[in-house]
Amino acid sequence: MKNSIYPLLLGFLLQGCGTFTPSIETKETSAVVHEGTNPIPEGTIAIPQQIRVAILVRQNSVHLSAPDDFVLSGFPWETPVVQKGEKRLREVTLTSDQLYAHQAYIQPMGDGQVGVNGKTYRGSMEIVEEPKGTLTVINQLSLEDYVMGVLAGEIPRNWPLEALKAQAIAARTFAVLNRQEARQKGLQYDLENTALFQMYQGSGLVNDNIRKAVMETQDQILTFDNKPIAAFFHSNCGGHTCDSSDVWSQGRPYLRSVPCPFGNNGAHYRWNAEILISDLVRKLREAGLKIGDAAGIKVLSRDESEHILKLAVVDGDGTEKTIKGSAFRMALGPDLIRSTRFDAKVENKKVVFHGLGWGHGVGLCQEGAFGMAVKGYGAFDILRYYYHGIMIEKIRE
Repeated sequence: MKNSIYPLLLGFLLQGCGTFTPSIETKETSAVVHEGTNPIPEGTIAIPQQIRVAILVRQNSVHLSAPDDFVLSGFPWETPVVQKGEKRLREVTLTSDQLYAHQAYIQPMGDGQVGVNGKTYRGSMEIVEEPKGTLTVINQLSLEDYVMGVLAGEIPRNWPLEALKAQAIAARTFAVLNRQEARQKGLQYDLENTALFQMYQGSGLVNDNIRKAVMETQDQILTFDNKPIAAFFHSNCGGHTCDSSDVWSQGRPYLRSVPCPFGNNGAHYRWNAEILISDLVRKLREAGLKIGDAAGIKVLSRDESEHILKLAVVDGDGTEKTIKGSAFRMALGPDLIRSTRFDAKVENKKVVFHGLGWGHGVGLCQEGAFGMAVKGYGAFDILRYYYHGIMIEKIRE
């Protein structure tokens, strides 16, 4: 899920801080949101509250550190204890040839934490040998500790509490659904620590604001028809979120398009980019589009949020090759083409883009949630606006 969000402009921070009862009503959705309590419906869903996260996948080596008191199996850890500040740690750089049986396990005692490549993590670590002698490191920990680490990786720690709480509930829900699917398939871990899942930073960046947001929403997830939803989120929608059916092949009734003026002062609302025509052609060819040259870019269709559904790359002889907007973005790179809401034109030997938003645009707009929280909306108000027809339920072991 992309991307960490940076602090916004001071003027935006001060916007709408007066005392009032906010409401939203839009022509497109007739959605009404009111400030007030966030009612939690009764009922619980039985779900195991441990999660397995692959924090490193298929690495040649892994640097580990652990407190003096821990349980170890799978390899000899003979390095001496060293004093680092107030901590006594053992450190080792592990390779696959050091494993006894292609697998190792580390569990700190008490409140200790394991370090992996410079970051600290709660819970235990399982190191598994993969093909070609590479290593995958799986962190098993409580769901709530994981959610704290996701908040530290996804949004700034000093954001308003209600925005942090909304993100915590969405992140917890996303994790629960992926865990269910992974275990149905018999996979060795539930999620990876990548933008395709959620950015998980471990425990090192967790502060009191994050702890408060997670503890005040403990065990809460979003459901639709009594099932956890696919709680997608993104940095900034560019003024209007997308319907999931316009972005992916499978539409979901709770992931519908809504206007979103709340993130228009966000750090990732506007973007500009450019790429040499030769590089654009090369990347599109690598993605399977058979083109000779790129004399122009023509938008063929947009959805109601103004994100591009289809565009055509125009060759020098006027031939047009069509491609989905989302496929075009992935081919050129999602960090260069930050969203599919853009205009493009060929200038000299390059293509220049002017766009709005960052991310796929589906579900929770993170900078929109910030804007709503600044205006006084509660976490459930925020979530109910971006996810249609959802309920909040509590999970139990």
